[in-house]
Amino acid sequence: MSLYKKLPAEGMKIVLTLFILFLSFPNTVFSLEGSSDNPSDLVKYPFRPSDGLLISAFPDTSSFLNRVFPIDNHGFVEFPIIGKVDISKMTKEELIVFLKENFKSYLRYPNLYVKPVVRVSMLGGFARPGLYYVDINSSLWEIVHLAGGPVLEDGIYEMKWERDHDKNVGDLTPLFEQGVSLEKMGFESGDQILTPLPGARTFWDVVRDVMPLLTFTASIWMLYITYQTNVRYLTQ
Repeated sequence: MSLYKKLPAEGMKIVLTLFILFLSFPNTVFSLEGSSDNPSDLVKYPFRPSDGLLISAFPDTSSFLNRVFPIDNHGFVEFPIIGKVDISKMTKEELIVFLKENFKSYLRYPNLYVKPVVRVSMLGGFARPGLYYVDINSSLWEIVHLAGGPVLEDGIYEMKWERDHDKNVGDLTPLFEQGVSLEKMGFESGDQILTPLPGARTFWDVVRDVMPLLTFTASIWMLYITYQTNVRYLTQ
């Protein structure tokens, strides 16, 4: 008799139910673990830890809110008067409402604009090297323009993109010329763009400096070999 005929109907239902649950369990765990990286959450809650918050109270250009506020690594921003506030789970609209309610006594106009910004380091041979907060949708051309452009004429072709001391060896020139956005490039907050400084030493500069010493050493060695050869010849 078949094994399936020996099992009662209720027992078969229990076995099938457990089998289906077993198959679906790994998928359930995966979805729970990956829920924190849901792209829709990043769109809904755009203010990420360690980035920045740009606030504009136009047309009141003298407002103390007109600036970039750093977001700490826990998602908090320290505002004047009210202190630290967690904005990592706020939408843009919720943050604007919060700011209007808490600073209504200090706002001359009801207009507020907020935007998340990322950190970029423009290092080396730029006219205005430094640390900047920029929009992730800005292009590479825009942030190079923000830093005043490279000092050297061929500085564009020598630009390097670094993260955690690792060099991105790809040529950045096409990305610069096409105006590709930082987001499309895969840029992350804290990345660095470098270009050589004027007068920066190259490999050939080092070779040119070392060659006289190498030549002198080689000459001494040849004199020594010649001397040893002559001594050996005379003593035979």
